Amino acid sequence: MVHEADTGDVGAARRANVLVVNDDGIAAAGLVKVVEALASTGKFDVYVVAPDKEMSATSHSISIHNAVSATPKTVPGATRAFASSGTPADCTMLGISVLYRAKRFDYIVSGVNRGDNLGLHVVYSGTVAGAREGAMRTGAVGVAVSLDSYSRSADYSEAARFTAELVSAVHDTPGLTETLRGVVLNVNVPNLPKDAIRGVKLTKPGVSCTQAEWVRVPGDESPNGKGPDSDSDGDWRHDGAFADGVDELPIPHTGAGLDTNDTWEKGTRWFRNKPGPARDDQREGFDKKALGDGFVSVSVLASGYATVDFDPRKIPKEGATVWETMRALVPDKIRSAA
Repeated sequence: MVHEADTGDVGAARRANVLVVNDDGIAAAGLVKVVEALASTGKFDVYVVAPDKEMSATSHSISIHNAVSATPKTVPGATRAFASSGTPADCTMLGISVLYRAKRFDYIVSGVNRGDNLGLHVVYSGTVAGAREGAMRTGAVGVAVSLDSYSRSADYSEAARFTAELVSAVHDTPGLTETLRGVVLNVNVPNLPKDAIRGVKLTKPGVSCTQAEWVRVPGDESPNGKGPDSDSDGDWRHDGAFADGVDELPIPHTGAGLDTNDTWEKGTRWFRNKPGPARDDQREGFDKKALGDGFVSVSVLASGYATVDFDPRKIPKEGATVWETMRALVPDKIRSAA
């Protein structure tokens, strides 16, 4: 991948600029702690752009249908800070392209997130997307950091301290910033005291994931009715993730789904997504296992799309049918067994 950023190694020769974003909002304790920790190293000038409200699980969505705001804020340790109405990816875009366009950012730090971002959760994560946006657009090193706790009173001090140490290690090790340009370090920190954390492991993202458990919630059932998340004008209103505290209504057990229920012939029904059963992945060498064993998990993620390898020698000549072309993806051992 070709990036526009200067590709000279950073090393300890100069201070580096760090852009901090998140998906929990600019007032989140994890962001406040990590800004303080990065600034206290004396190696980084820290700039912030973060959502003005929680934007968890927005993945890499960006705003193209509405205007996005930016309001100056004060975050201790930050050279400058803005709160934005946009998504985490929007915040990174605004920071590198508009608000701090004269700055070159070597590191995009996203977090510290409330709750882990392991396995398949990296696909949905606004935290990971905030770091990925900067990595893929500028060739910066993306660092997405999450704490393995969903408690509103969790202590982010150790996760923030580790983040500052990690970024410092990348910054001070000759050649390492160059090596990691354009990728994301997805970091998951155990919710343990420093002396109880067993160390750091380089891991692969597994397939652990929380399954969706949709619940029906009250709302105007007229064809153009307002949902339970709408304000008086019918606009979307943010009232917390996962339907916390929202009344639930029974969903008829129809087997094939609500489309077979004779009582739903017209009108609108409303649903919200709640956490359901967890799909576990305890394979050695993967992120979930390392975190559960008390280690900090660090996975190196490509900022672009991962691709499936195929043998170019198997690609048919021009004019081949789709059937012939797609057969190039079949491994030899499967082809011979067929």
